[in-house]
Amino acid sequence: MKMPLTMKKMTKRILCTMMAGLFAVSAVPMNAFADENSTPKEEVVYVNLTGDGSVKDMYIVNIFDMDQNGKIVDYGNYESLRNMTGTEEIQYTEDKVEIDAQAGKLYYEGKASDLVMPWNIQVRYYLDGMEMSAKEIGGKSGELKIEIDIKKNEACEGNFFEAYALQATLKLNTNLCTNIIAEGATLANVGDLKQLTYTILPGNEENIVITADVKDFEMGAIAINGIRMNLSITIDTSKFQGIIDQVSDAVTALDGGAGSLEEGAAAIYGATGQLTGATSKLHDGVGSLVSGMNSLTSGLNTLTSNNDELTGGAMTAFKALCTAAESGLNEKLAANGFETVTLTPSTYEDALLSVLEEMDADAIYEQAFQIAREKVTAEVEARAEEVYRGYLESEAESIYKTYLQSQADALYTMVVKQVLTEQLMAEGYTEAEAKTYLEEDSWGKIKVAYGVRTLTDDQKQQILDGAYASLTDDQKQQILDGAYASLTADQKRQIREGYIEQMMESEEVTSQINDAVKQVNSAAAQITELLGNLKNYETFYNGLVEYTKGVSQAASGAHEISDGIATLFDNTDLLKSAVGELHLGVGKLNDGTGQLKNGTGEFVANTSGIGTKVDQEIDSMTSSLTGKDVKVTSFTSEKNENIKSVQFVIQAEGVETPETVEEAPQETEKLTFWQKLLRLFGLY
Repeated sequence: MKMPLTMKKMTKRILCTMMAGLFAVSAVPMNAFADENSTPKEEVVYVNLTGDGSVKDMYIVNIFDMDQNGKIVDYGNYESLRNMTGTEEIQYTEDKVEIDAQAGKLYYEGKASDLVMPWNIQVRYYLDGMEMSAKEIGGKSGELKIEIDIKKNEACEGNFFEAYALQATLKLNTNLCTNIIAEGATLANVGDLKQLTYTILPGNEENIVITADVKDFEMGAIAINGIRMNLSITIDTSKFQGIIDQVSDAVTALDGGAGSLEEGAAAIYGATGQLTGATSKLHDGVGSLVSGMNSLTSGLNTLTSNNDELTGGAMTAFKALCTAAESGLNEKLAANGFETVTLTPSTYEDALLSVLEEMDADAIYEQAFQIAREKVTAEVEARAEEVYRGYLESEAESIYKTYLQSQADALYTMVVKQVLTEQLMAEGYTEAEAKTYLEEDSWGKIKVAYGVRTLTDDQKQQILDGAYASLTDDQKQQILDGAYASLTADQKRQIREGYIEQMMESEEVTSQINDAVKQVNSAAAQITELLGNLKNYETFYNGLVEYTKGVSQAASGAHEISDGIATLFDNTDLLKSAVGELHLGVGKLNDGTGQLKNGTGEFVANTSGIGTKVDQEIDSMTSSLTGKDVKVTSFTSEKNENIKSVQFVIQAEGVETPETVEEAPQETEKLTFWQKLLRLFGLY
C-alpha cells in the first residue's frame, strides 16, 4: 500500500531537518596552483582475469597527495574516468588528464584501453587427465590438477618483469580437497582452507602445478600481487674470514712442502748421476767396483732411513690441516645450532658429508619458519587487546549499521509518531494531547502501527541513514565498546590467528626466513670446498707414500747386488744399463716434483686475495635482489614523472558450483484480525 501524501511530505521534511543539524558548510579558499606534473604519484593496477587467465578488464587507480590546492596533470590512455574521492571535474584530452584539486588525498580511476600486463598468465584445469574450463569443472569430483603458467609478456614495455616480484595465492577448501600436493608453495591453514602461496622473483618465469583429490570441487579467486623488489641485504663476510685465512695458510704450507720435495728429488737425481758414473768405471777393476757398490749401498740406505720422516711429516701436516679445519668449522656449527664434528685423515670425508646432509634446505626453512611464527604469536598475544580494538575499528562502519538495524523498529515508530503528532496539532490538538492519543488510545495506536507498516523501503532506509549520520563520536565509541565486550573467546582467537597469518606473510618476516636459509646454503658451499681441498691433500699424501716404497725397493736391490759382488764383474754391462734406467726414472721424478712446485705456486697466486674475491662474488649475487639500481616508472604512460610506486593486483575467476534453482510454492496470505479490520476501511 502507498503511504498518504501528507505522510511522505512530513517524513521528507523531518529527515531534511535532521541532516541539516548534522553538517555545517564552510568555504575553502583556493591557493595558487602548483606546478603541473610535479605531484608525487602512486599507481595501483587492478586486473581481472577470466578463468583461463585471459585479461577481462584492467583498471588503474591513480593516487595523489596534494600538500596544497593545485592542478594535477597526468597521462594515460583510458576508456573512462571516475573521481573516487571528490567532485572535482576531470578534463581529459587525448591522453592528458587535468584536475583542479584541493589539498589532501585524491584518487581517480581509469579503465585502461590498450595497456598490456608485464606477464602472460595461463590457467588450466584437468580432472582425471581431461582438460576442462573453470566453469565446466565446478561441482565435479575426481583427481584434480591445476597448472598456472606465468611468462614474460614481450608486448609489454618497461622493466616491470625484470624488477617486480609476484606472489600468487590460492585457497582450497580442505572439506572438498584432500591429498593436496603443491611443490614450491608455502602452505598455511586458514580455518577450513589450505592457503598455497608462491613467490616468483623478478625476471623469473614459473610453472605452478597443484594436484589433489576433490569432491564437489569449488575454489575462490586466484590472487596474484606484483610489487617492486627492493630488499636490504647485508652479508657479514667477516664470519667466513677465519676459514679463508686458514685455507690461505694451508696453501702456503703446501707450497713450502712441495719446494722441499723438489729439493730432495734434485738431490736424488744427482746421486743417481754419480751412480751412473761409478758403474761406468766397473771395468777398471774389482776394487773400484767394490768401492762404487759401497757408495751406492750407503746412499740408498740414507734415502731409506729418511722415508719414515718424510711420510711422517706429511701425515703430521695432514692431521694439522684437519685440526685447523675442525676448529673453525665447529665454531660456526655450534653458533648455528648444529652438532660439532671430529676431523681426522681417516674420518674427515664421512664427517663433512654428514654435516652437508643435515643442511637440508627444506628442514632449515621449516625451522626458521617455526621460530618466526613463535615470535609473531608471542607479540600478538602480548598486544591482544590492541589487536581486537584495531580489528573492530576496521569494521566500525558495519558494526554501527548493524546496531542501528537492530533498533530499526523503534526508529520507525519514533518518526511516524512525530509525523502524526504534527498532523494532530494542525487539527487543533495540543502536543500533550496528541502524544496521549497516539500512545494510549487504541485508535491512535492503530494509526501509529499502520504508519510504520506502510513505510516504503526507501523511507525506512532514509530513516536509518539519518540515524547513522547523526551518531556522535561518543555514541560510536559506546557501540564499539559494546561490540568489544560481546566478543567471544572463539572470535578473539579467530582475530588473533588472522593477524598472525597477516604478519607471517609480511615482507619483514619472509625476508628473515629467507636470509637464514641463504646463510646455511652459503655455509654448505664452503664445507663442500673444504672437502675438496682435503681430498686433494690426501691424494698428494698417497703419492708420497708410493714414492717412498719405490726408494725402499731400490735399497733392497742394492743389497742384493752387494751379495752378488762375486758375479758383478761378469755383469758390469747389465749393471751399467740398469743404473742408467734408474737415473732416467729419477730424472722424471725430478721433473714431476718441479711441476708440482709450479702448480702449488700457481695455487698460492690464485688464492691470494681470496677474501676480496668472495666479497665481490657475494655483491654480484645479491645486487639483483636489492633493487637499488631500478628506477620506478609509470605503467600508464612514459610521460608521467615523480612516480613513488606501482603495484599490480591481479585476480583470476575462481571455480563455482552450479546452483539449482527451485521454485518455492506460493502461499495464500493470512491476515491478522487488525489487518482484516483495516481492509474493511480500505486502509490495507
